[in-house]
Amino acid sequence: MSEKVLTIADRKRGAILGAAVADAATLGFHWLYDQARILELEPATPEFRSPCKSDYEGFPGYFAHGQKNSGDLSQYGEQHATLLKALAENGGIYDKAKYESAFVECFGYGGSFSGYIDHPTRDTLNNIFIAENEAVARATDLPFDGTDEMKRKLVTKVLGSAKQFSGQGLRQEVERAVRVTDDEDYLVAHAMKMLDQWQSVQGYHGADDTQLPVLSKLPSLVAAYTQLEGLQAAVESAVRVTNNNDDAVAFGRASANIIEAAITTGNTELAIDAAKQEPSGIAIPYIEKVQASLDKSTPAVTAEWGMACQLTIGFPSAVHNILKSGSYVDAVRQNIYAGGDSCGRSILIGAVMGACFGVGTECGIPQVWIEKISESEAIIANVDALLAT
Repeated sequence: MSEKVLTIADRKRGAILGAAVADAATLGFHWLYDQARILELEPATPEFRSPCKSDYEGFPGYFAHGQKNSGDLSQYGEQHATLLKALAENGGIYDKAKYESAFVECFGYGGSFSGYIDHPTRDTLNNIFIAENEAVARATDLPFDGTDEMKRKLVTKVLGSAKQFSGQGLRQEVERAVRVTDDEDYLVAHAMKMLDQWQSVQGYHGADDTQLPVLSKLPSLVAAYTQLEGLQAAVESAVRVTNNNDDAVAFGRASANIIEAAITTGNTELAIDAAKQEPSGIAIPYIEKVQASLDKSTPAVTAEWGMACQLTIGFPSAVHNILKSGSYVDAVRQNIYAGGDSCGRSILIGAVMGACFGVGTECGIPQVWIEKISESEAIIANVDALLAT
């Protein structure tokens, strides 16, 4: 029986699900920096191991996921799921305001995420909080002839709208929100002045950081914008929401090129080669380094290059894995055995291998692995909604 011929839609699905599955499968050994220890504990099937503190005791690493169970997502996987949901709910269209709002709702105070908050996420949340406070102060300080209660009501309407809308649609929403309860032109005019103050302190609040969270939002975004002109602009914006750094953007664009080529060609070598087309050329020396080391295993070169969270370390390890592995399962396992920030690398690896080999094929994502994800139903529903647009 011949293998199924994958369509572009199949490959998009594979990219999104592949990233989520790889992250969840990798969680149990995330940030364990001793490759021999991982191999000792799970010599054949290291995927979907429940996080266990005793696995880390006496060995280099950081046990961050004591609240998690087998099948749960790491903070990387949650970032991936957050943008997927934001895109699915917005008809497949990326909107910076909606994404930032969804990010805060997930990871901020009282948010839905329970677990480890990494450095760039903490800095991003703090930057957003500071900017919002400054905007509220500026809006509140504007001269106003009405009552303090009315002023507070207008601030609430402006901020509530600004977290969900952008561009001309934002101004229209502010006016609508005001007129729902107070159909007065002078109140609308003052709300617009408040909005101007809000927008004066807006922009990108992401951390000045070049760690692997950069890659976490890419699979669903690339799937939504494959072969569309707006892909690179959307990638830059989404990266800067959490990592406002030029090198982070360059690595994000290079990685987006890899995922897009995996979706359009289904070929891992062509996918990696596409990273060289990113204008800054930031990926080229790392790819050349990888290509000169293909006689070694991914765990071996990762041990030489480093296992930490920086893109300059994690990106080449992921690229090496993609070029060396012959299947999705093999890629996920080799990434786990490579140790260190394996969940951070898993997003790119899972997306590319999922796109190239699909779901349920001989070399693709095992269906049973998808079913092991704790949030599988919600993720699949959002994938369906996104791909239906």
